[in-house]
Amino acid sequence: MNLAIEELNSLKQPIDEVELNRAKNILKMNVLMAMERTEDRLEEIARNFMTFGDLTFHQYCEKIDAVTSSDINAVASKLLSGKPTLLVTGGAINMVSSAADVSR
Repeated sequence: MNLAIEELNSLKQPIDEVELNRAKNILKMNVLMAMERTEDRLEEIARNFMTFGDLTFHQYCEKIDAVTSSDINAVASKLLSGKPTLLVTGGAINMVSSAADVSR
């Protein structure tokens, strides 16, 4: 939990252009590799058509390329601005940080 919060906090700072471009390229590669199979592409196209009316794989890449460091900073700040909501399941619930600890 602490590591996840630290990572989100670090996303509130400006992101180096080289690191941002590397992350964008990795994301585009993952999206396109996930669509290698015809069945997967067809399912994704159908889902996008139902949701957005149209969204092609080229548009995916364009939208990924359009993301800026300030966009990521704004989302991270918004995520960390409110009080946390915790949902815990399993047997070791006593090992989970409290909401107050997470807030700090």
